[in-house]
Amino acid sequence: MGFIAEINVAHDELVLVPTIERHPNVMIRYEYEVETDGAVTYFVSLFTDEYERLEASMEADPTVSNPIRVATFDNRVIYRVQLETERELVPERCAKRGLFVFTITSGSGGWNARVHFPDREALMEFREYCREQDIAFRVDQLYESSASDDETYFLTEQQHEILSLAYYAGYYDIPREATQDDLAEQLDITDSAVSQRLRRAVAELIGATLDDDRTPDESSPSND
Repeated sequence: MGFIAEINVAHDELVLVPTIERHPNVMIRYEYEVETDGAVTYFVSLFTDEYERLEASMEADPTVSNPIRVATFDNRVIYRVQLETERELVPERCAKRGLFVFTITSGSGGWNARVHFPDREALMEFREYCREQDIAFRVDQLYESSASDDETYFLTEQQHEILSLAYYAGYYDIPREATQDDLAEQLDITDSAVSQRLRRAVAELIGATLDDDRTPDESSPSND
């Protein structure tokens, strides 16, 4: 079944990130890419009616070359650009593990992607690729692939931070690879603060996944 992750990746050498940083209020959406004779071409949509300014930024953007306007609509322009960076938005080795990308849009100084991962290993491989490439990698939300939009897990920034750190540090592994003291040291907070943040974050996830339509008999503790 797998799970869906809302992630953010950022690096000055990721495709079009210099343009994204110059125009933070304009949304850019990755559409698809093609490879011809070793050259990779991206098709992207720019949601703006002031595309001339972004076109100038793309001309000066070292991550792409030869931006060509393909089509113009109301508040949306489609461009074709040639990739000039080795850092990939969707690493091929991750795609081969069954990774599926629903959407990739600009945001937070980089790219926000909604991705289906078939298993934990695929997510870890994507994260490891980003680490090798010095790409900032952040998971904003995680939810089951069968969940509806209403079942998305919403966490605060602190809750997301503590859960991500605990997960990747091995706090939830068996046997445990990290302790609360280890997490506290990395975050420069007290062990008590770590405990409280973990409890609240886990409670948020549990609250989002429990079925509120259970009968009293199902929700009441057993006498056995």
